[in-house]
This record gives sequence, C-alpha cells and structure tokens, in this order.
Amino acid sequence: MLNNAFVEKYTQLLEEKAESFFDALQGERKKYIRLASSRPADYLCELKEAGVAVSEDKNLPDVFRIESGEEKLTGTLGFQTGGFYIMNPSSVYTARVLCSLMPEYPYILDVASAPGGKTCAIADILNNRCAIIANEPSGKRMKSLQYNLEKYGAYSVRTIGRDGRSLHKTFDKFFDGVLLDAPCSNENKIGRNKTVNSEWNQEMVDRMAKLQKEIAASAFETLKEGGVMVYSTCTFSVEENEEVVKYLLDNFDCELVDINGGSGTGGISGDEKIDSCVVRYMPHTDIYDGFFISAVRRKGGESSGGAFSRQKKHKSISEFFEDFPDWTEIYEKGNSFYLTTQMDRSINFSKNGILIFKREGELSSQAFWQLSNFLKKEFRTEISLEAALRYLKGFDIEKVQDYHGPALYYNDIPIGITKPVDSMLKNKLDRYFLYGKNIEW
Repeated sequence: MLNNAFVEKYTQLLEEKAESFFDALQGERKKYIRLASSRPADYLCELKEAGVAVSEDKNLPDVFRIESGEEKLTGTLGFQTGGFYIMNPSSVYTARVLCSLMPEYPYILDVASAPGGKTCAIADILNNRCAIIANEPSGKRMKSLQYNLEKYGAYSVRTIGRDGRSLHKTFDKFFDGVLLDAPCSNENKIGRNKTVNSEWNQEMVDRMAKLQKEIAASAFETLKEGGVMVYSTCTFSVEENEEVVKYLLDNFDCELVDINGGSGTGGISGDEKIDSCVVRYMPHTDIYDGFFISAVRRKGGESSGGAFSRQKKHKSISEFFEDFPDWTEIYEKGNSFYLTTQMDRSINFSKNGILIFKREGELSSQAFWQLSNFLKKEFRTEISLEAALRYLKGFDIEKVQDYHGPALYYNDIPIGITKPVDSMLKNKLDRYFLYGKNIEW
C-alpha cells in the first residue's frame, strides 16, 4: 500500500488522473539497455545468440527494450566488456539533451555522477571528444563511478569528490555544460521500494528542495557565459523540480531553454512559462521511468568549447594502433600509462582518464574494448564463445592454433588482452573487473 501522505498529496495535485498514476507506480516496468555507439562491435547479435530478445526504442537512438531473457543480460560478453549499459531511457534522454546543446569539444561538469550511467552516456554520445569532470562526494559511490568509467571506456572523464554546494569556488565560469541530476526524494521508486515508501514525508521533500537549490546555485556559477545546465531528478514533486527551475530564473542571469517543443509531457506547476519548456516522464502517461528534465542557459554570449592540439604519439600507440584520436593525451603514473583528453585545467583529480598501458608495451583490456576499431589487424586472434566467457572469469585459456596476436575477439567483440606462454594464453584482464562484478551500475 502506498504511503498515505503521498497519496493525499498527489490526489490533490493530479485529481482525476491520480488513480492511474498510483496504479502505474506499482506496476512492472520494462528493462532497457543503451548500446555503446562509439564502438563498432555488433552486441545485438551476441544478445540474440544468448537468447535475449530486444526491440528498438522508437524515440532514442541506441536504446533497446528487453522483451525476454532479462536474466541472461549480465552474463553476456557485451555487458561484461562495457558494450552496453543497463539504464532507463529517461536517463539517456537527459544525457542527450545536454549533448545536443553543446559546442565543439565542450568542457562538461557532472555534479552528482555516481554510479556513472549518464556520465558514460555523455562521453559515448560525444565519442569522448570532450573533457568531463565527474563529481561524486561519496567515497563508497566513487568506487562504483571509477569502475564504470574504466569498463565503459570513458577516457574523457576526470573525477573529483567535492561538496556540490562549493564547486563554484574551484570552477568559476569554466564549463560549457553542467549536468545536475540532483539528489532527491526518489518518488519514482515509491511503488517498488519499501524503504522509500515508508520514509517519504513532506518534510523530507522540503529538505531535499532546499539542498537542490543550494547545489544548483553553485553549479550554475561554474557555467561560462552561454553555457547550459541541465537540471533533472527522478522524483515528481513540484518543490524539487519546477520550483528549483523558478529559483534559478529568479536569482540568476539565465533563461529557460525549451527542450519540450510541445511534443512531450510538460510540467505540472501551473506556471505555463516553465511547464511548457520542461519535460516530465510520468508513469501513467509514459513508458519510461518517472523523471523531470529541464535546461537553463547562462546569458551573455555563446559558449565556445575548449581547445586541443595534436600531441606527439607515445611509441606504444604507434606499435598497437593504425590511427588514434588527436584530442587525447597520455600521461605516466608510476610504471603505467593513462589515456585522457586535453583540458586547460590542472587540479588534484581522484582519477584522470582510463588505464591504457599497464606498463610500456602492454595494452590494457579496457582500452582495447573501447579502441578496438583503431587496433592494427595483425594483433587480432579469434576465440570461441566458451573461451571468451572463461577468459572473462579470469582464467587462462588454451592457445588457439590460428594465433596471431594478443588481442582476443569473439566474432567482432573485443574480449581482452593475453600473453602466449607455451600452450596457454595467459589472462591479462585487470583483476579490477573480477572483484567489481557486484558493484553498483
């Protein structure tokens, strides 16, 4: 049974639509995946082979609904190697809105990033041709974020762990784009999560709205003139959504960006100027999980993006790759080398890019997953599905007769890097991906 105070509030707000809203909140929702569009592998073919049936979403590119075989998803090669992310389309839409409003080579801030689904989506949609700072104040959730950035090849991302209310002190007028998917009362989960249902109360909503305004104020000040902040939540309350947008419009030199265009469900605040420009996904009117999305632009001109210059290639790049993105740079830390993108900023990041070489001349599997389309063909070795699954469990595998090089593929899916030792192929998969199997995503 839904929380009585919640039912009373939304009965008054939604009137005759309230009952269908409550029913939908407690109904089953389909699971979706977002394919990594920056990778050339055919992960859909592998899903079909594994017995997972999908249908293409009609509204969002690279998004597919799981029709059957959901229980097999996490055991597939595609999931284990970062070929797709299990996430709701409403979250994908939020990332796409921000990307659609960005200049060439944007500097982007994700204010509350963990576990990293939207961060990885932004990096992927922009083909990592950007520089992203992902902030996550929780140390525990930072581990999930960093794991997912490696797995999904988001080498354009740097991480920091700051209080979201103080970001402007470090990044005054620095970013072309900001994503604030704000901490909220999680009302979207109230019909399926006993804790959310039992703990919901109006005092919590008011408390969250106050926090959201404080974070939004700081995040807005990090925008360049002409920069855009996308503000979103996975809750329904007007206090945490339209009223936060109104707070920004009333207190900062900004304008509302119309991301609705009259084609989607709008706001429910009664303020037509705001309601007509924002997007809501409501459980009784939309097939996606409940969400609120809006965008505001800082006045004062056009945001122009960052700059990059072609860097001298590291010698290991020339050894492994035919070509390579010219907006990247490689830096050394200890005996290892990391791949990132260029950014005109030097602070103490928790993490900067992804591991590309464990040591000179030894390519990491996660970099291979993301960059396989640039790899020289002579390094390619085909293995069976059984061998690929065994490799991803951390085992060495038998050396195939037709061995060519250390880069293992199953069909066109990159599996990992190996080293031949006698009759075996030694597993070089970072243990990180074995110990993190149960991490939040």
